[in-house]
Amino acid sequence: MKPSDVNINFEKTVGDLMLIGEPKEVYSYENGKPTNQLQAIGYPVISTKLLEKLTIKVKELKPSIEFHGKPIPVALTNVDAKLWQDFKSNEIKVSVTADSIAVQNRVKVNKGGE
Repeated sequence: MKPSDVNINFEKTVGDLMLIGEPKEVYSYENGKPTNQLQAIGYPVISTKLLEKLTIKVKELKPSIEFHGKPIPVALTNVDAKLWQDFKSNEIKVSVTADSIAVQNRVKVNKGGE
């Protein structure tokens, strides 16, 4: 069995996501070498459930969210997550792409006498 054969329920596995850094351009690779063709924008996020950093590749050519130094809750649409093996480090890693990313609006509930 290959890592890519494993089916992942992304939302249940990683929980909520927080944008924790500046979006960066992601370029296509051909024959193991980077090209000048822009493929996506990579967003560094942290999983609130796993407490791990991931880079989400969003199928867009310009960032749709700006990062201003504070973590931002985000939501993804049409997520595709796949496992793959990095043969240099012999680790199993996850590759995540999405059609879009947006700021997740949450309502904070005051639980107390404040």
